[in-house]
Amino acid sequence: MKTITEEILHWSEYFVEQKSKKLDGWAVCPYAQKARLTNKVKVVEVKSADDFLFELTKEARTLKEQEKELIIVACDDFRMDIDALAYSVEALNYTFVRDDIYLMPFHPYDDSEEVEFLEDNLETENDFFMVLIQPFGKLEEASASLHKQGYYDNWDKQYYEDTVLKRQSYRRVYNDGQKQKN
Repeated sequence: MKTITEEILHWSEYFVEQKSKKLDGWAVCPYAQKARLTNKVKVVEVKSADDFLFELTKEARTLKEQEKELIIVACDDFRMDIDALAYSVEALNYTFVRDDIYLMPFHPYDDSEEVEFLEDNLETENDFFMVLIQPFGKLEEASASLHKQGYYDNWDKQYYEDTVLKRQSYRRVYNDGQKQKN
């Protein structure tokens, strides 16, 4: 049986980095392959839901020092449910976005939306939830560039709102944090 880390890296290489007909030949994430191949991705497996938020905040605080573009914190202890994960990440974003760090949760039991281009997703041996940690400003720049190139044209409207527009809703927090530093 694969570890969660092995599954995430396999999922990245064989799904996230692959070109999709449903996305007009774009990869699900056009930047994932380069980040993985240049060792800019780190996966942290947390064994207990009791430790998840501690580990998540520790990794978020040290993202820049670790010189990573993406840290994925994953856990297979489902005592933390979908709502608890979503509410925790939203609260943490109000703190971390000020410091140029963005967190995005994924939970396997979130049936709130069906996204066509994600339906061909690879099945995993392990069930786990995860939070992606990335530099907010860099993510915003990359997203703006992709937007200009038409990347989001084939995205489901609701998924776009739940990911891109949700992230953009933190711009005021980010800008305030940048003003405080200057």
